[in-house]
Amino acid sequence: MSAQSLILKHDQWRKGLGGAPAGVASESDGNAYAGLDLNLITFSASTFSGSSFSATTFLNASWTDCQFTNCTFSRCDLQRIAISGCTCIGCTFTDSQFGHCNFSSCSFLGCTWTELNFDDGHWSGLKILSCTGTYITAENLRGEQVDFTGSQFENMQLTNARIN
Repeated sequence: MSAQSLILKHDQWRKGLGGAPAGVASESDGNAYAGLDLNLITFSASTFSGSSFSATTFLNASWTDCQFTNCTFSRCDLQRIAISGCTCIGCTFTDSQFGHCNFSSCSFLGCTWTELNFDDGHWSGLKILSCTGTYITAENLRGEQVDFTGSQFENMQLTNARIN
């Protein structure tokens, strides 16, 4: 079954329209999605290239060992997401919420972050390399082994944060 079919069936399940809860494993995707409810979805060992997600919720979702290349996330709610072992290359994240997120052993390479919130998040072994962004906020963000090499962020406001 294709990643697109699994993603759309999960959205239907979440909205009470049939479908089924999805685990997207070892799939690839390059589609555009808008207005989906992908709460609780799991992505594992999957490849997303050029995929876009707009006004989509990923509450309590889990992404493990995935690669995202040139993907776009706009106006998404990713609160309480757990992302482990994933790599994002050239991705754009705009006007999205990452409150209470947990990033572990992940890399963001050449990504753009604009108007993101990471309140009460936890980062461990996170590489944010050659990324740019504006208006990044977080209260009570915790991070260990976080590498910002080559990254430049403007208007970053971290309150009560402990990183490294």
